Amino acid sequence: MRKTLILLTTLASFSGSTAEYQFGFANTYVDYLSWKQGTQGYNGIDVSEDRDDHITWGIEAGITFDWGEAYGFMEAEKLDKDAEVRSQAFKASAHYRVHTNLTLYGQVYDYSESGGFVDEQNRVLGFGYLGWSSDNYWFKPFLGFHHVTSPFSDPFGNNISGYNGGMLGWNLGWFFNIGSASFMLTNWNEIEFARNHEYADYQNGDTGLNGAFGLWYDVSKKFYVGLQYRYFSNKLGVDDYGDALIWRIGYHF
Repeated sequence: MRKTLILLTTLASFSGSTAEYQFGFANTYVDYLSWKQGTQGYNGIDVSEDRDDHITWGIEAGITFDWGEAYGFMEAEKLDKDAEVRSQAFKASAHYRVHTNLTLYGQVYDYSESGGFVDEQNRVLGFGYLGWSSDNYWFKPFLGFHHVTSPFSDPFGNNISGYNGGMLGWNLGWFFNIGSASFMLTNWNEIEFARNHEYADYQNGDTGLNGAFGLWYDVSKKFYVGLQYRYFSNKLGVDDYGDALIWRIGYHF
């Protein structure tokens, strides 16, 4: 985790020696994911065997400067499963201010499975906005071009890589209290649209939805717990809608 935070700090330093640090965080966590819906794949194929409940370990870090902000996480998934079915995920995203609160936005998400069934990297480049926030809430949208790289093909044998339309997304959060207890509600959401024909066949539609709602509570200054409702449509190999619940226990560095 510290290496991830150091990496983000190093990247931030390239923006100029006058960059002013404002905020940063780093966490490590363990998740337990339980699938609820989403067992039908392309053309009605049953993919329930790929929907086992599983344990994930992850690290994440975020940092804010006057020029913008950056965030990243790395996860090792299905740690309670055999080595050949485990998977890994990595994401890095950043907003760079180009005019007041208007930003140049970019993100990279990479996912791979040890058995080689899925190996895919998604990249987005576009614009975002950082002007909708206060001490107790934030809403940070973005819109960009989407590009995908993968060695895999659609059900008709055509490779899915290349320009893949666009992505509209956001990250939002809200702090609130119930009595003396403090909570945080979050939502991240990504809508893929105008996909290329091959990727549309591969993921069951021209558009896709991907996101999660989360509720978080700090048990102490160091430990926290959370519950996420994970949702997706025409994504993660699922035809139409699917969802899952994720329980988390984490540690603040």
